[in-house]
Amino acid sequence: MSTEQTPAFCVDLQNLEFSWPNGPQILCVRRFTIERSEKLFLQGPSGSGKSTLLGVIAGVFAPSAGDATVLNQPFHELNAANRDRARADSMGVIFQQFNLVPYLTLVENVLLPCRFSQARAEKVGATEAQRTDKARELLARLGLQDEANGARLASELSVGQQQRVAAARALIGSPSLVIADEPTSALDAETRDTFINTLLSEANDAAVLFVSHDAALSKHFDRLTAMDDINFNSTDNAAPERDHAITKAEA
Repeated sequence: MSTEQTPAFCVDLQNLEFSWPNGPQILCVRRFTIERSEKLFLQGPSGSGKSTLLGVIAGVFAPSAGDATVLNQPFHELNAANRDRARADSMGVIFQQFNLVPYLTLVENVLLPCRFSQARAEKVGATEAQRTDKARELLARLGLQDEANGARLASELSVGQQQRVAAARALIGSPSLVIADEPTSALDAETRDTFINTLLSEANDAAVLFVSHDAALSKHFDRLTAMDDINFNSTDNAAPERDHAITKAEA
């Protein structure tokens, strides 16, 4: 009988550094972890390295040094193509700029991960009709039922509507890790809370890394982490190590 255990962490960064070529150091992370199924809120001001950290975890950027183990894969050892494959198969990413394809419909945009990953497609449904139904269901839960049932293009939507389409695309196919970079910036307060509740509900057993400068949103999450407590860049490499975890009960 196998004694192999599932790793405790979905994300495990150790002694990680990131710099642009010939540029200053942006990230210096001694240890940063996310447990499997954990819902983590990451807070920090503009310029603190949040989006760069997300890019490393998503495999968009390769670390300059250190270890980045994501979904049990050593991203620091993988080339860009293999990191892209891991992201397509197992991650849902909501980018700040949404990255929707403007000439595709809402449903077509949501189903893009199924075009790039057979593993994601099989989790959604065996047929195209089943996948379309699931895409429409996700869009409806995010308040876009009327838009999803028509043939509206992504380019015809408001910024807030595009944000919700990007969330549905990230959630399709039951990813193991959902990364959300300021995903509520264009939403009003009522829509924002509905959006977060739906995101966390649909993420289910997935780990969620949610980034925002608005600490008031942290009430929805298991844990709050401040960027200043995990990123010791080149100007503060000698800073003492601190506990970066603040649980929901303590926040």
